[in-house]
Amino acid sequence: MKVRIKFLSGARAGTTVVLSTPSIEIGRHPSSNLRFDPDEDLEVSARHATLFREGDRWFIRDEGSLNGTLVNGHAITGKTALDDTDQIRLGPEGPIVEFRLVSDSVPDGPSDRPTGAEARRAARGSAEPSAYAYADAGVTQRVRLEVDRQTRRLRALTVSLVAVLLLVTAVFIYDSIRQRGLHQREVAAAEARTDSILQAANDAIEALQGRVAGLATTLTASQEEVERLQSELAGARQTGSAEQVEQLRRQLADASQALLYQQAAAYLDYRGIADANQRAVALIWVEFDPGEVYVGTAFAVRPDGVLITSRHVVAGAAGDRRPAQIAVKFADSYQVYRARVLTVSPDADVAALKVDIPGGVPTVRRLNLRADTLGQGDPVAIIGFPLGPDLPMTALARDRTVARTSFSAGSVSKMLDDVVQVDGYGAGGSSGSPIFDRNGEVIGVVYGGEQGSYGRVVLGVPSQHVMTLLESIERQ
Repeated sequence: MKVRIKFLSGARAGTTVVLSTPSIEIGRHPSSNLRFDPDEDLEVSARHATLFREGDRWFIRDEGSLNGTLVNGHAITGKTALDDTDQIRLGPEGPIVEFRLVSDSVPDGPSDRPTGAEARRAARGSAEPSAYAYADAGVTQRVRLEVDRQTRRLRALTVSLVAVLLLVTAVFIYDSIRQRGLHQREVAAAEARTDSILQAANDAIEALQGRVAGLATTLTASQEEVERLQSELAGARQTGSAEQVEQLRRQLADASQALLYQQAAAYLDYRGIADANQRAVALIWVEFDPGEVYVGTAFAVRPDGVLITSRHVVAGAAGDRRPAQIAVKFADSYQVYRARVLTVSPDADVAALKVDIPGGVPTVRRLNLRADTLGQGDPVAIIGFPLGPDLPMTALARDRTVARTSFSAGSVSKMLDDVVQVDGYGAGGSSGSPIFDRNGEVIGVVYGGEQGSYGRVVLGVPSQHVMTLLESIERQ
């Protein structure tokens, strides 16, 4: 039997998924099999719980989540058996899902989206048949005889005009047929090109398994969008208008180009970028008032302990708050160090911190200050701590957990003087993460994302603003 999960509340309320894997990870982390919204379902931990099968029974186990797991309103403390129609709640105030068992014949995947055929049937109206009028044959004959009787020259002129009209009509029909043939060939070529892109996307997704957070999910979503448009285009060619076919063809071309950009990002040298820069990336906790704790990412740019992060992480949204304390933990380490704010930028969402560690700290390779070296579609990588560690500030002194970074990757969709826009993956805790180009050089600092994109559109501050901030420190 397979598992069918229906979201009863939360950001995904009303949706249903069917899964056949014997172990289902639940959480906000991008690698979760049953993933909740990283920005709205905040009661859910990054890795909250696990559904698993033993023999003919299914069980659920809480994975040490911050808010706990409830089955039918009762908090669980260990392995708990599940029955059909049981309700699972992730946290006392968190989202609720319904657990059901379905036949193995039910296909995997989401089942809440209307098909392209249903959408077309809903949008397509009916056309009334045209009506034809016929002239009275007798009247026409009398007019022709009268014209012929009165003047032969007028008759000749009429014949000439009719001949010209027929010629123009013939040219118009020929051009229409030629244009239709060209358009059909363009659509056929687009379909062939799309098939090739989709196959390359499959190869890229297989190459990404277990390597880069978020990008495989983004590739899959883009691939589904291309397949949907391809199916609708095929239907429109049979029943739709020329305008509808052209509109779908342009949409398919844009979606296919975006998928090509993401495929390029899938083959970036992540190992080389990680080896050169990962140990310079740190997880930071910032406490303003007792119990008011924010997490983010920072990265070292100087061996004497100067780190860069987002201004709003250490100074609040308005940039005018002062933290009571700041803690820093570098990647692949469990040691926690105190840090202080050196300066914040008045013009951009970046800030500089200082941590004092004997012997210095590892740094990123370098900053890329040349915006002209990066163009639309270029692959980039982000190293940081999306979703953070889900740990409170008071536990820092006893925390021995090793900080593990997450890779996300994508492609540049827009490059402006004050914004780098990346189609990739980000979530709470990503602010302050370095954005690397294909050479492993920092070209920007993550500060947020587009609302409604589910973390797939990431915004960053270009590296020129970081250099301006560092130069201001030198002048102090």
